[in-house]
Amino acid sequence: MKSSNFLKGALCGFAAGVAATIAKTVWEEYFPVRDEETSTPPVKLAERISGKDFSGKDAESTSLAIHGSFGVGTGIIYGAAAEVAPVVTSGLGLPFGLAFYGGTHGSVVPLLDLEPWPTQTKREYAVNEFVGHLVYAATLEIVRRGMRQYVLNDHDFIGHEMTEDDFYAVE
Repeated sequence: MKSSNFLKGALCGFAAGVAATIAKTVWEEYFPVRDEETSTPPVKLAERISGKDFSGKDAESTSLAIHGSFGVGTGIIYGAAAEVAPVVTSGLGLPFGLAFYGGTHGSVVPLLDLEPWPTQTKREYAVNEFVGHLVYAATLEIVRRGMRQYVLNDHDFIGHEMTEDDFYAVE
């Protein structure tokens, strides 16, 4: 694998991560994953670490910053991983979404007492959270695939042909 492919994958993962994070955020606006009064896991974590209470706009911006960073960061890792192990992209990314859910809201998030276990919350909320991760993963893969196809054809984002030097590749 060329290092430029790894970087291209990470770049595509960044764009896909932004799109997927937006998709999951919009999903949760229509299909809530918790009561409106309940703090999100990112806010609870920030409160624990900082010792401060977040509410109102502070809670919203904190949640968006942490959730957004996590979603985009995951996209970058996913995009780079797709270059090394393309199997992660199988099934339109849905197996990845299942694993992502299992590694977050299905285990670590409740273990850290940031949210109840899926079996201890309203079924509707648990289903919405699970499906939200599938929405995230499918969006991540669809956008990554489209971006990667474009970048693979060696065009920049305004249609100009690119060379290896444009990616600062070391081979």
